[in-house]
Amino acid sequence: MQITAELDNQHIEKLQALEKSLKKNTSELISFAIDEIYNKKTSPTEGEKILGILQKTGYLGSMPDVADLSENYKDYLDWSDKA
Repeated sequence: MQITAELDNQHIEKLQALEKSLKKNTSELISFAIDEIYNKKTSPTEGEKILGILQKTGYLGSMPDVADLSENYKDYLDWSDKA
């Protein structure tokens, strides 16, 4: 595939610096950037990893599912051990 792109001077300088330091041509750098963005997008975030762990262990959803829980949480908690 052939791509035509317009870059401002700042990005041209960065591109040229990357080409020199990494010893890669523009096509290789674009491919690398696409792979990096794709991998980060498809990899789960830390929050998604934690959510998955909580769902697997059954911990998530252990509280009642009520709309006013943040306002009336004391009414829903078991206080029997706090006598």
